[in-house]
Amino acid sequence: MRRRSGTLRRAFVLGALLLGAAAAAQAHTRSQSFSNWEIAGDGTVRASFSVLAREATRLAPLEAAASNLEAVFVAHLARRVEVHSADGVCVPVGGPRPLRAREGHLRAEWHFDCPPGSDLEIGIASFFDVAPSHVHFARVRRGDALPREYLYTDATRSHPLAATETAESSSTATTFTQYVSLGVEHIWAGFDHIAFLLALLLLSSRLRDVAWMVTGFTLGHSLTLTLAALGWVVPDVPVIEALIGFTIALVAIESVAVESGHARPIAAALALGLLALAGATMLGLTRLPVEVSLGLALFGYCSLRLASTREAARRFSPVLTVVFGLVHGFGFASVLMEIGLPRDRLVPALFGFNIGVEVGQLVIVAGAFTGVTLLARHLSLQMRSLGRSLLAAGLCGLGLYWFVLRATLA
Repeated sequence: MRRRSGTLRRAFVLGALLLGAAAAAQAHTRSQSFSNWEIAGDGTVRASFSVLAREATRLAPLEAAASNLEAVFVAHLARRVEVHSADGVCVPVGGPRPLRAREGHLRAEWHFDCPPGSDLEIGIASFFDVAPSHVHFARVRRGDALPREYLYTDATRSHPLAATETAESSSTATTFTQYVSLGVEHIWAGFDHIAFLLALLLLSSRLRDVAWMVTGFTLGHSLTLTLAALGWVVPDVPVIEALIGFTIALVAIESVAVESGHARPIAAALALGLLALAGATMLGLTRLPVEVSLGLALFGYCSLRLASTREAARRFSPVLTVVFGLVHGFGFASVLMEIGLPRDRLVPALFGFNIGVEVGQLVIVAGAFTGVTLLARHLSLQMRSLGRSLLAAGLCGLGLYWFVLRATLA
């Protein structure tokens, strides 16, 4: 009977893994875009819009008449970005037109004529029709006031701008508050970061251990977020996004390895898979650097062997989360690298964004931990174990999908 139960359990896990990968096939990789806006006293509004070129490939079915990717991008923006005043829609002039952009990116700019001194509202609905999880970060400067940052999502496609804002209204405290909010919104819109935080909960059911893991993650991401945002380290963002997917998968795999007691063969299988990925790169099938695949093969094998038992995993988890925090910190910094930190308010902006990320992740971890704890009280030990296995398998499938897909796009 025990053998049969084990067989059924493995079947459940395999099925969940396949379902997770299939569901993920309908998802998108991290999708985001950026814009900068300048509003002059005479009512002239100048805007520049930037995005990774691979994001624009999703727009091709919507803009079938366009002849190339730049034309697709520009046509899409022309119909989905608007500026409104109290008197109606501001008149677009001089664009949108493409600008020279760094490799792998697209940029466009255009102007709007609005009534001088009126309240405005900027509406940005680009990309949401093809990527509902898309997020857009806009930096807006009005006259001599310090710039403000706004987050656009599928649910929030417009933001009002008061005509009375002045330079004095953008104080240090206001900057700090803005960036705290931006950090919270950023992590809540980052489904891969949320998936990683959920995966961490698989490694322990004790609050003290979870607290240590979150602390390690915080130390790691705070360091790299600061270094990257200040421009002292320049990460390869597509590679970092692939590595974020790998961190989700590895934490979930570690949970399965500890639960099943088969850490050695699982570690070997993971290493062989990553070596095969390195071979695929040599054949031109993926863009992830060969040395990255080889390093991940060694790291994954060693980490699974070091955390082969529940007690060993508990001791090793804080170290693992520090390392993974370094990776996720570069992911958090990608937003600040694109929109740029205000040099005259560098400390409150960077500190506020870091605090916001921290608050966002603590809310997620606390909510998930509380929910799981309350649910576990009503389940048998066998059902709890099965639930952990199913969650681990689903997160593993999702992480592997993101990792492999992003590796092909890196």
